[in-house]
Amino acid sequence: MKFILPLAALALSCCSLAHATELIEVARSPEKIWNGVAVSSTGRIFVSFPSLQEGPSDHVAEIGRDGSITPYPGGTWNDPTPDTPSRNHFIGVNAVVTDPHHHLWVVDPAGRFGSKPLPGEAKLVKIDLTTNQVRRVYAFPTDVLPEGGFINDVRLTGSHAILTDSGLGALLIVDLDSGRIRRVLSDDPRLKADPQHRLTINGKPYLNAQGKTPQMHVNTLDIDPDGRFLYFQPNGGPRLLRIPVPLLCDPHTDDATLAAAIEDQGPTRFNAGMTFGPDGSLYYSDIEISGITRRTPDGTFETIVSDPELIAWPDASRIGPDGDLYFPAAQIHRLPGNQPDGKSRLQPPFRLFKVALPRP
Repeated sequence: MKFILPLAALALSCCSLAHATELIEVARSPEKIWNGVAVSSTGRIFVSFPSLQEGPSDHVAEIGRDGSITPYPGGTWNDPTPDTPSRNHFIGVNAVVTDPHHHLWVVDPAGRFGSKPLPGEAKLVKIDLTTNQVRRVYAFPTDVLPEGGFINDVRLTGSHAILTDSGLGALLIVDLDSGRIRRVLSDDPRLKADPQHRLTINGKPYLNAQGKTPQMHVNTLDIDPDGRFLYFQPNGGPRLLRIPVPLLCDPHTDDATLAAAIEDQGPTRFNAGMTFGPDGSLYYSDIEISGITRRTPDGTFETIVSDPELIAWPDASRIGPDGDLYFPAAQIHRLPGNQPDGKSRLQPPFRLFKVALPRP
């Protein structure tokens, strides 16, 4: 289905330590939650729809210049027939990322977080943005993604893809040439959410229908501009971690060596996405303040934009060729299972924003 909604630029009086910031609305989803965005080098915008609500989902869509939402790449990938093999259609998408070689990568964990994804059906899908055709599908068998595992997000580096398993707490390394997948650091406690760590949103405790803080193991990740380190963390932190990329992608490196190579980079933010700027600043989709926080190269924090009503649960972000940061407001905390009384607080439509970043 294709939606078109009128758009408007929203100029806000946003809190910032460096400058006044204009928040621009890029598009709206009338009913469905979106949780991630990818922007190609030519400015094409793609979004992911997680399976968090009742009813059918497009899973992946392209946003037109007029704000229209069109299923991507189309056909049975988004709207399968009863006899379409599961390998050839989306089941429960969670993330989208573009690469410099004009590909879109789609993370399909085959279900939604907190449920039981279909075992052996999770996949990483490579789509050629020139032809708009699927080029390759990387399947995650149960020996690398056991029951309870949930592939969440991905980053590309050379001939490898690195994904987080947020269900059990591990990293997955895909050799994109051979298709072989390694599961690493699955026993390292630093990749697990700390059940004693309390999270807040706009100063209030984040509690679910069981009165507990929702937990997600290693989730957000990004590679620094030099390609030297992968930065990662459970979404609530409380510490930001990094590990050398070449060591991580070396198939001969064992878990003990990898664990010893993890470096603690200090306190972090409760976030649903992290994106490096070209100067080495790290931009958090900061759930705590309903906005975007910048971690400067020297480790200090500053607020770029914050608005508890408009930017409700900022999710996975990317920088476009215009130098702006794109991100969706996903409202994940407003889902009934993430509310203390078990009642939905969702307020459609769901918005996709962009914001100008500090220029050198």
